[in-house]
Amino acid sequence: MSIQYRDYTDVSPRVFPVSERPHCVTLHAREYCSRALLDGVGEIRVIRKDSPVPGTLRTLLDDTPPAELRREANGDLTAVVTTPFEGEYSLCLGSVEADGKFVEKTAFSIYALRDDLYRLTPYKGDFHMHSNASDGVHSPEYVAATGRRLGLDFMALTDHRKYAPSLVARDAMAAFGCDMLVCPGEEIHLPDNPVHIVNFGGGASINQAAAEHEAEYRAAVAEYQQSVPTGYDPATRFQVGASEWAFDRIRDCGGVAMFCHPYWRPRHHNYVGSDVVELLMERRRFDVLEVIGGFMPFEIEDNLLAVSRWQEALARGARIPVAGVSDSHDCDTALAGWYYTVTFAGELKFESLAEAIRADRSVAVHCPPGNFPLVVGPFRLTAFVYFLLREVFPRHDELCRVEGEIMRRALTGTEPDARAALALRHGEVADFMDRCWGRAQGGRSR
Repeated sequence: MSIQYRDYTDVSPRVFPVSERPHCVTLHAREYCSRALLDGVGEIRVIRKDSPVPGTLRTLLDDTPPAELRREANGDLTAVVTTPFEGEYSLCLGSVEADGKFVEKTAFSIYALRDDLYRLTPYKGDFHMHSNASDGVHSPEYVAATGRRLGLDFMALTDHRKYAPSLVARDAMAAFGCDMLVCPGEEIHLPDNPVHIVNFGGGASINQAAAEHEAEYRAAVAEYQQSVPTGYDPATRFQVGASEWAFDRIRDCGGVAMFCHPYWRPRHHNYVGSDVVELLMERRRFDVLEVIGGFMPFEIEDNLLAVSRWQEALARGARIPVAGVSDSHDCDTALAGWYYTVTFAGELKFESLAEAIRADRSVAVHCPPGNFPLVVGPFRLTAFVYFLLREVFPRHDELCRVEGEIMRRALTGTEPDARAALALRHGEVADFMDRCWGRAQGGRSR
């Protein structure tokens, strides 16, 4: 991550389709130091970061022909670039000295994607969060507003054994007119089953169904147990059967079933036995695996074990979609914003996000303050997300932060008309992403 995001120069677009056809990229100075830099640029040379290197980087720069360059009336620079391969490209800005050598002054990055990924949008989300409706600190509305403040495009509140608080959060954000998508959710705790499961986006409560109809629940689990090998102890077989019953019920009501923190060690013992974890991993009735969860830095081992187990499953030929979530209980102190999922979907609607997660188009991000980000997921997506973390998400997150702060002030009584303030900013985040992709603003569903 050598080329860092710099807010003083706009590069637009940032993301291009893979094509032999030339495209224009414009550099716009946002302040006088950047203007002076652009005024001194004589050439821009474009290098694909993964291209073959015949000699050294020095000779690569010297041998690369300059891009066609146009200086606009307002001082902007427009370069003509070609991006025939997927991956990251460096725009090397500089000039040719008297000895004929190209001297680089600075560089910016762009990225090219094949059409299947270019037509999608990366959305940041967290669908494992808690409020004071269970064992969290803050109200559902406050947690949701803080999610926007932290840069989320979508979220779900998932209180222990409670579905209704997620609807409170959803309705509060809708009342504000917030562009963030808030989905229903709950963390499921079934009778006699310690396995933690998240119902993300389902249209009904699985906790409530099991509690109000426990006899039917136990009868159904007994049926599920029949498919679990008899060599395992009864508790293991029951827990696997109960978990798979929950996974299926979540899908029945339209939700995404997540197997949570498989290697969590709250004290001296994993919260579930290894046989249960292995059977659930091998049978794979869940939709997505929480490989990055809400652990403090000293608990990183729990996440890394989940990542290692996921990698082992891949080596065996399995395909298991992944998620990163904060599992935050106090969104103002720790965990919230440290861990999240980036999902590549066609539009910011639950159905599109759910399809993308199930299709393995998501990555988990682990980034506690002061740490280099760890991105876990399919390699192609991971490479692109590192680019987004450097070049796109900082500005995206700043736009979200302003919206979140408006709503948090409203919830504490210090913002007189949050809905009007948010209306003025409606669509800003989506429009920014459209500019990064070179799309007409408002040219896609949000």
